[in-house]
Amino acid sequence: MRSLFWKGMLAFLAVVGVAIGGVALLVGWTTEQEFRRYALARGGMWERVSLALAEYYAVYGSWDGLQERLALFPRPPMMRRGMTPPGVLDFRVADASGRIVGDTRGDPRGTATRRELQTGIQILLNGEIVGYILPNLALIRPLPLNPEQLTFLSRVRTALLVATLTALAMALVVGGVLFRSIIHPLQQLTAASQAIARGDLSVRAPVRGNDEVAQLARAFNGMAESLARAQEARRNQTADLAHELRTPLTVLQGTLEAMVDGVYPADRENLLAALAQVRILSRLVEDLRLLSLADAGELTLHRGPLDLGRFLEEVVEAHRPTAQERSVSLSLERPASLPLVLADRDRLAQVMGNLLTNALRYTPPEGRITVRVADRGREVMVAVADTGPGVPPEDLPHLFERFWRRDPSRQRATGGSGLGLSIARHIVEAHGGHIWAEPTPGGGLTVAFALPTAVIA
Repeated sequence: MRSLFWKGMLAFLAVVGVAIGGVALLVGWTTEQEFRRYALARGGMWERVSLALAEYYAVYGSWDGLQERLALFPRPPMMRRGMTPPGVLDFRVADASGRIVGDTRGDPRGTATRRELQTGIQILLNGEIVGYILPNLALIRPLPLNPEQLTFLSRVRTALLVATLTALAMALVVGGVLFRSIIHPLQQLTAASQAIARGDLSVRAPVRGNDEVAQLARAFNGMAESLARAQEARRNQTADLAHELRTPLTVLQGTLEAMVDGVYPADRENLLAALAQVRILSRLVEDLRLLSLADAGELTLHRGPLDLGRFLEEVVEAHRPTAQERSVSLSLERPASLPLVLADRDRLAQVMGNLLTNALRYTPPEGRITVRVADRGREVMVAVADTGPGVPPEDLPHLFERFWRRDPSRQRATGGSGLGLSIARHIVEAHGGHIWAEPTPGGGLTVAFALPTAVIA
């Protein structure tokens, strides 16, 4: 994590250094150019030229005849002594509107640009601009500066250097604080992930703010909570599975040992009891195999158009003898017509078998079980409502968990393997539907599921 900090700091300082250094160089170069231009305009020689031209305009009232006079134009004393470099007085004169009225190189013509007027030397008469001197700009840089001017430029360069170093130092401090605020949560997140890798699923990363790092910490905490729940569920499932397997195996082992020892005769009755336990084991193994296929996304469905009304009539009739044995009323409520659904008939029969078996198991004698079907437009809803002891609202979300039961009304002594509703949920969801449980009005439990209607081309 330290390397990430320093990589970020170096990248930040590189960007800031290039930006500040570029600005400092540009400002220094521009300042020197403008100062040399100012020194040129305000130098003694050009100031005397400006005064002479202003005097000419005051005498004649215009720039007429200026070109003829430029050859006779008075030169500064240093130029008369031959000390001024050649071409120093190479300039043009423009009137107030920018029209060229004089040129030391020859015939005056054309109009000066706005840029040339801005960089030119103003000719003032009584505070009013009457014209401009446009020197040859190529002479600005080689023009020598006096010691005071050179000292000024040196101070400007020093100030720019100090400002650049100060800005870099401030950027270093601010960048360090900012990168620290980013790296520290990542360090905490790394420590939390290392703790989880060691098996401590109770560790959570601190969350501060709503930025991307905070979102990552929230996602990490959600993942840790999911892992903790999965680990707890796995422990519970392993214990429940061991219990479910141990019960029939214990009964089967005891029966067989008793027959071997001669305590029980090896007759049909005892063999049928042992066979019943073998069937329980076989059903449990098959349920676990089905759930493992569903978890792996390999649950095979053979779908086809299915008339739910007729299908449910057959299912209800198949369970009616069991209901009559238990003195339970079993009925089907369905509309005259229903849209078709695209479903696997055998898998759907398994779902209805689980729901009706559970309802028959917990509905007391003289109770009532009602299977209702309703058309909801884009889906068909099937509900199995009983008048049994019901389930408290806080336990409803757990009904579809594996091996879940609630004592005392759904004990292992009277209940099944605890996998039926979990299997039903997987099958319904594989069909693109959803399943839920809710209290039955007046008492009892209602388990319902909905399947999308078939789209027949």
